[in-house]
Amino acid sequence: MKKSILALAALAIVAWGCSSDDNDSNNPPQPSEISVGTDVRPNWQAPNYDLFEQVMNVQVQLQDTLTKYVSEADLLCATIGGEVRAVTAPRQVGDGWVAPLTVASNDAGVAVELSYYCEQLHRIFTTAWTTFDASVAPTGTGGIYQPEFVKPNK
Repeated sequence: MKKSILALAALAIVAWGCSSDDNDSNNPPQPSEISVGTDVRPNWQAPNYDLFEQVMNVQVQLQDTLTKYVSEADLLCATIGGEVRAVTAPRQVGDGWVAPLTVASNDAGVAVELSYYCEQLHRIFTTAWTTFDASVAPTGTGGIYQPEFVKPNK
């Protein structure tokens, strides 16, 4: 008898957990529902630009999905081969946030990765970004100017 009651209770819990309130929706969770992490503020240090032959200046616009979490306490870091080549804090411009980056390199065409630390979320987001090109325009739209740290749900 005890086993039957336990089995019925377990069945009720499973059935309740599978109710149609949330799970039957065709709307997957939005990327704006970003979970809080446990990352500590990184100690990224700006490079000594005198040691490099070239720099690439770019104004990076932070992704709309992250806008409600951004603050001036955040950091954006560019790396080449795992070595820090630029560090900056975002600045609010109108309704958006931009991060002016000066990326240093001795070689053109090398892969550059971006990491973004969000103080409010205690998370570091990293994305493959672009290849180093000192001749790129400092401002623009799309591509390297608006990197995607949080991928949309499909």
